Amino acid sequence: MLKDKRFRWGRKSGFFLAGLALGSLALLAWLVLGSLDWENPWVEISEQAAVVGPKSAFTLKAGDQKSGLKEVKVTIRQAGQEKTVLSRSFPPGGERGSTVEIPISLDPKALGLQEGKATFSIQAKDRSWHNFFQGRGTDLTWDTEVQLVPISVSFVAVSHLLHPGGTGLIVYQVNKTPKESGIQVGDRFFTGYPVPKGPQGQYAAFFALPLDAPVSLPAQIVARAGVGNEAKQSVSLRLRPKRWRHDNMNLSDGFLNQVAAKFPEAHQGDPLQTYLEVNRKMRQANHDKVRRVCAESQPQPLWSGAFQRLLGKSMARFGDQRTYIYQKQAVDEQIHKGEDLASLINSPVPAGNNGLVVLAEPLGIYGNTVILDHGLGVFSMYSHLSKIDVKAGERVEKGKTLGLTGTTGLAGGDHLHFSMLIQGDFVNPVEWWDAHWVKDQVEKVWAQGAPAATASAEQVSADSEAKPRQAKKGRASKRKR
Repeated sequence: MLKDKRFRWGRKSGFFLAGLALGSLALLAWLVLGSLDWENPWVEISEQAAVVGPKSAFTLKAGDQKSGLKEVKVTIRQAGQEKTVLSRSFPPGGERGSTVEIPISLDPKALGLQEGKATFSIQAKDRSWHNFFQGRGTDLTWDTEVQLVPISVSFVAVSHLLHPGGTGLIVYQVNKTPKESGIQVGDRFFTGYPVPKGPQGQYAAFFALPLDAPVSLPAQIVARAGVGNEAKQSVSLRLRPKRWRHDNMNLSDGFLNQVAAKFPEAHQGDPLQTYLEVNRKMRQANHDKVRRVCAESQPQPLWSGAFQRLLGKSMARFGDQRTYIYQKQAVDEQIHKGEDLASLINSPVPAGNNGLVVLAEPLGIYGNTVILDHGLGVFSMYSHLSKIDVKAGERVEKGKTLGLTGTTGLAGGDHLHFSMLIQGDFVNPVEWWDAHWVKDQVEKVWAQGAPAATASAEQVSADSEAKPRQAKKGRASKRKR
């Protein structure tokens, strides 16, 4: 009987030990699996710097949802050598689910880097037992360029005859190829391009002057080589004042019904309200599209000399301040952004100059419209056409027929609405029709070149004031002729 009890006790102890072993294995498996963490840590940066300059900086954010961060390392590799920018271990910080934010400043010289190509790398690891207790990792890599010499910019020349609503041209020198450069006028930045056939490092930027610009308008030449590597030079543009015409536009019931029929998509149940919807919201939407179309331009001038004008009577003028009257009440106000030219019905419309067709389609209030890119941010626009004879992507020469005049869009009668634009901003077309203006205010400005490269920002104001006085006599004698 004693033997049987020992046997039963032996079996029980065996079961107990087996259960204990299985429980221990289950606990170990639970601990291992729970510590493996099946999600990689995440890494974000404020900007993947394409250029690393003397004062470049960015912000790194990282974290891990399950097990928390273990370490973060930032390196830069160049010519086979790897330099450590940052190496940080956690804790403190890096708890599971939390975000680590690290500002990183770069000193290329201190790191022993040379100018040229390099590769950034960011590595983050978590505290999981994955990969034989090494943790899960995330790598972020991108190519960059090291620039040790700070970018600098200096004024060269500017158009001396500037008017509100007109076009200006500024030329400046940059000591190295910029990532971006141009002129900041108010809240608008106008991109610069290498001067045609100009010296190395010289750029030219056309800019649009606001219709309500004061006689003294501050601006800044800007050149950027990358994050933290930017140069600016302030200039003071001197403008000659200009007064704009004011027109009252009487709206008849017949015209309102005609507009409501043309634009059923804007139907408001009332012809007047429909017209206001078109004249305000659709007009703004059309201008937004025009700016998008004109956002990119050919990097060289395609035009030659003054722009050709449709032979016809000038009706509405650029900059006209319009008040719309219905039943003796002012119901709306808008500014006319082009020149209306009236000739025979369905007259051929010539291309103002050599260019590239970037739009050839209906455009809301402007009806059938063609837009040409003439390079360096200069565009021309032809609207209210009854017929379009060109296609987007087509190259055209000055004088080529683009289509026929018509009454599409908001046109009240057969005519051409002609506009000139600088990077999507409407400017006075009259200047671009003037061969003397094109030669004096454009071609001569970027031809001044290197001899004027040492001019200071203060000289911009002096030159801009003096030259208009010299030009006044020339214009007076021209009127006598």
